[in-house]
Amino acid sequence: MQLTAQGGNMVCDFYPVKYSDGTISTRHMLKIVTFAGGQVSKRYISPKEFKQEVEQRIVAHNYEVTDMHVIPQLFNSAMAPCC
Repeated sequence: MQLTAQGGNMVCDFYPVKYSDGTISTRHMLKIVTFAGGQVSKRYISPKEFKQEVEQRIVAHNYEVTDMHVIPQLFNSAMAPCC
């Protein structure tokens, strides 16, 4: 899913992730934030965090859904949260 702020400067992309064996993760989603065309952050979040963030950005900050990302990205354990 892609959320875009009014004016289009801030964009949040959320992707499902898959492991190297091809299974889709139920514990992680990839979040990429860009501002004015430059990547600001890239990290894994939980499905619970994903739902909360989408709701907050759409309801409280008037973001719009501008795309639906359904192709899973390959999981990189080096980026995974430690705890």
